[in-house]
Amino acid sequence: MLKPDTHSEKILEYDIYVKMPLKEAHLLGYLSESYDNVMNIRHAGVDDGTVKIIVPADLMDEVMEMLNLLKDEIDLEVVRYEPNPGHP
Repeated sequence: MLKPDTHSEKILEYDIYVKMPLKEAHLLGYLSESYDNVMNIRHAGVDDGTVKIIVPADLMDEVMEMLNLLKDEIDLEVVRYEPNPGHP
């Protein structure tokens, strides 16, 4: 019986945590609607004031570029990103 190789699992999605004025979080919603399946906004108004975004791994660069461009319009900071563990 073969055992699954857990070290070679491919990362499918990332969680990006963005600190921004929550009243501006709708801008991320507009981005996610204008680019089909680019991101999924999961939690707005988390205790620390961050918005959690789930992004397909193959679109990570594009989303990070979009967020970087948004910095010119609103006070936005990418706090951290990490592989999505597979649950909301």
